[in-house]
Amino acid sequence: MATRQTELPGVGTKHSIDLASGEELVVVEHRVGHWELARVDSEGNTTPLATLQSREAGELGRILSRGSISVEDSRKQMLFEEFSIDWVVLDDDSPLIGQTLQDSGVRARSGASVIAILRAEGSMASPPPEARFQEGDTLVVMGHREQVETFLRLFSKLAPES
Repeated sequence: MATRQTELPGVGTKHSIDLASGEELVVVEHRVGHWELARVDSEGNTTPLATLQSREAGELGRILSRGSISVEDSRKQMLFEEFSIDWVVLDDDSPLIGQTLQDSGVRARSGASVIAILRAEGSMASPPPEARFQEGDTLVVMGHREQVETFLRLFSKLAPES
């Protein structure tokens, strides 16, 4: 079983899973908070299956994870309903390149927090204020949906559609 992830500029992320049947399951995670599911048969024909809103996708995730997240645990439920996490790759023209986390004012300007910087040579969880952004960094950004959308508008080409 092979899985692939492809960035769709201006749209979101496409996740593809090769199934044992020879078919492919495709999930497109849109930047604006909904998901599309489709099946691609062995001949390449695509059949749309469903469009899920944020809460529906969260519920499907809980079902598929075999209940590892308890609906009764209100703190975890709140996390999935109220907060958004996005992965943003810094391109060569990002205004963040060369700036430190502190100097960039990411949190003050967007309200979102950079909770990790992923790099091939070593990643940082809870990066310190002096962490300097580099081209190719993947930032893990967390906040309320509006804060993450503001971050995307200010610092990324992947701004949500209006």
